[in-house]
Amino acid sequence: MASIITQADISHSHGVAVLFNEYRQFYGATDNLAAAEQFIRARLQENSSVVFIAQDPQGIDLGFVQLYPSFSSLRLAPILILNDVFVTQHARCVGIGRALVQRAADYARAHNVGYLILETQRDNLRAQGLYEGLGFVRNQDFFTYELEISSALK
Repeated sequence: MASIITQADISHSHGVAVLFNEYRQFYGATDNLAAAEQFIRARLQENSSVVFIAQDPQGIDLGFVQLYPSFSSLRLAPILILNDVFVTQHARCVGIGRALVQRAADYARAHNVGYLILETQRDNLRAQGLYEGLGFVRNQDFFTYELEISSALK
């Protein structure tokens, strides 16, 4: 399946939001297209994330990847957090996920980013295979901890 990968701008916000809403549901979040669209629109307007969208030659949205800029104190370098990558069910297994992650890596190289970092669920073996096939190495030195601020430390 041929696809065209474009850096998203505000004109892509609805299409990315539909995919983002599906992505969130994939991970167990409630269907909420309005909130997804508000979130994506804000990221694109504020330039607080970088989004690439894959479309087929007819303009049908197939997938997206979203990157958040940050820094690593230990590495003394800018990093990109590859927070979201999603391909629609009907477009999986044809290389679109690989192309999106490769586009993210190309963007990182072009912007002198030191590292591209991502997380995935332990049981998402397909994604792990994709990432490892692209040269990502599983971190063996650090654990990820989370603190939900809205309910913690009250």
